[in-house]
Amino acid sequence: MTLHAPIRPAAPEAVLAHGGRLRGVWESGLRVFRGVRYALAPYGARRFLPPVAVPAWSGVRDAVAFAPMAPQLARAALAGAPVQGGEDCLALNIWAPEAGAGEHLPVMVWVHGGGFFRGSASDPLYDGAAFARQGIVFVSLQYRLGVDGFLHVQDATANRGLLDQVAALKWVQDHIHAVGGDPARVTVFGQSAGAGALACLLGMSVAQGLFQRAILQSPSIACQDLADAAAVRMAIAALVGVAPTRDALAAAPLPAVLHAVHRLAAEPALRLQHGIDGRNFFPLRPVVDGTVLPAPPLQAMQHAWACALPSLQVMVGSNADEMRLYHVPGGAVDRVTGAQLQSFADAVGLPANGLQAYAAAAGQGATTPGELLCAVQSDYYYRVPAHRIASMAGALGVKAYLYQFGWRSPQWRGRLGAAHAVELPFVFGNLHSAQGLEFTGACAPQALSDAMHGAWVRFATSGDPGWPAHAQAAPWAMHFNVPSRCVPDPAAAHWCVWEGIL
Repeated sequence: MTLHAPIRPAAPEAVLAHGGRLRGVWESGLRVFRGVRYALAPYGARRFLPPVAVPAWSGVRDAVAFAPMAPQLARAALAGAPVQGGEDCLALNIWAPEAGAGEHLPVMVWVHGGGFFRGSASDPLYDGAAFARQGIVFVSLQYRLGVDGFLHVQDATANRGLLDQVAALKWVQDHIHAVGGDPARVTVFGQSAGAGALACLLGMSVAQGLFQRAILQSPSIACQDLADAAAVRMAIAALVGVAPTRDALAAAPLPAVLHAVHRLAAEPALRLQHGIDGRNFFPLRPVVDGTVLPAPPLQAMQHAWACALPSLQVMVGSNADEMRLYHVPGGAVDRVTGAQLQSFADAVGLPANGLQAYAAAAGQGATTPGELLCAVQSDYYYRVPAHRIASMAGALGVKAYLYQFGWRSPQWRGRLGAAHAVELPFVFGNLHSAQGLEFTGACAPQALSDAMHGAWVRFATSGDPGWPAHAQAAPWAMHFNVPSRCVPDPAAAHWCVWEGIL
């Protein structure tokens, strides 16, 4: 008798909790479902309101193509540039191993960055196949960006982009079993604004229980208070030429609104002209409104972890040369003046001896105003917050693992260094994607990618990435480089200048 292998269905299907079915595609032995809507299109009557879950349906819906990205302009867009993306953007994508329902596989949910006003889950850099090949159910999600996600305006729900992420995580809890995922083994992870959003969720009661582990890569945790948010609202409305109200902004042409945000993000002088505090590198952030976001992330996390110690594990880290991503391409690092450096120091409240401490720490290697600005901003926006989160977690009994990424990219004649986001192609195992090559060049070390990708998989699978947890008495950290090494890593001596600020 001849034995035949079981016949694989023409397309993978998943039966959701409410009975509706999704039809995906097979890709290299993996089941892939793209463009799975977790909420209705947040426009028209639903614009500026909380997300509304997609109703149950009967029958089969195709999940073979990405949903549109949240409306945005290209990074280098000029006036009149077309809008990218579309309204029906609240969707997620799934890469899953061949095993089907009934499995209890760990789940990783990716939240992309982009300064809270650009980015998408459909970027090939975020392809989740490498994770799925390691027995992970990988999910990437999209959320509202820019004005629609984060502008604080009267008569509108605050922090809609954060609530979108909560809604997506609730979808995962309800339906991920349909592709073999275990809703009790969910790890959320994100980078930059994505990590900052997750830092907010860690302190929000509405997000409690939706995940068990969190990885924060270069967490951008700066938030706006109500005064900051009002200044941004007035600036955008003025640039668009409308009143700073919900109805006026909703009625304004979308390209004009997007272009106003784009200009404010690209032109620091314009932000200052409109009274937007120099602390914020990008104009739109989560807003501490007292309801959705009760307090700044560090304070909210501390309160949540002190009141009810969660069974939570955290991995957090940063890159050695974060702000070089923004200052090296285009040569801005060489045009920074001493006055601009001092202006930023004043805006963030750095004490009088702060810049001297940085100059002393840099020695002879980074004493130009541009190099010092890169160092100061790298620490203020990303590196010190990452260390604070790990230290606070350790002090409160939350198991936390700290890492630093130090591999220096040869891009931009070797000046890019270990810049913001350069770790992403290593983590995703996508060194040869277009964005990965732009970050690393063609000769990125595969061994480093294997080490980082493996650590992320181990953490999602077991809660232990492979090095000692961070504790006040023993502040260990993994330094990813060639070679990587795990060493005691107390806060840098010159970081004492941020006490009382961060």
